[in-house]
Amino acid sequence: MGPAARGPHTASAAVARLARDPDPSVRAALTRHPNLPQQRLAELLDEGEPARVAAANPALDPEPMHRLVTMRGQRE
Repeated sequence: MGPAARGPHTASAAVARLARDPDPSVRAALTRHPNLPQQRLAELLDEGEPARVAAANPALDPEPMHRLVTMRGQRE
């Protein structure tokens, strides 16, 4: 993956844009980025496969984490 996915100084707007890339590997890499805006991170929590990666992002705010724990098992 390119420097944008690994660079801690990549602008949050660029990270958010790349997290919408049609290539699943690009989306997955940027979903892990600490500069991914909370709004986009929250959106990814509802997008199927990227949700697993988004839930593991250490920058995820506590409120969405709490929602995930509360909803665990209710979607199955």
